[in-house]
Amino acid sequence: MTTQTDRETELLLTILANQFAGLRRSLSGLTAEQARSIPSASAMSLAALLNHLIDGLEATINRISGEQSRTSDPVAAWMAGWEVDDEESVADQVARLDATAGRFAARLRAEPDLDRVVDIPAGAAVWLDQGVPFTVRFLVLHQVEEWARHAGHADIIRESIDGATADVLAEAP
Repeated sequence: MTTQTDRETELLLTILANQFAGLRRSLSGLTAEQARSIPSASAMSLAALLNHLIDGLEATINRISGEQSRTSDPVAAWMAGWEVDDEESVADQVARLDATAGRFAARLRAEPDLDRVVDIPAGAAVWLDQGVPFTVRFLVLHQVEEWARHAGHADIIRESIDGATADVLAEAP
């Protein structure tokens, strides 16, 4: 029997999967050097942007699971999430995205109550506070917001690298 929670969970995962696909496309066909380049007025590279988003998704998995695996300094943890290892390739990043997305989907599908309040450390809560309880649903919607915002950044960065736009990349095999 499919419940309302199951349907909502699948809808949220579908929306996130669309954002994951967009980020994958923005990296499609790029060398590690291109992915690390900073070709626009932004200080972001596609490689750093993707690592930041994966880091946020991993933090969300841990928070929903009740694990606090991050450093006690939320600013240091946030800064570390932007780092790109010298040996990390585009393929490595995409594989990491796929693995993290799979863990996120499994964790969310196992969650029986999207309204369950999640404990967020005070140092991180200050950055997330929207005046509402930190429920599982809120944390998932925050990820939708983050991925959608940064998908736009990725489009601009990619277009600055080689002129490829989201619509052309979406049509590519």
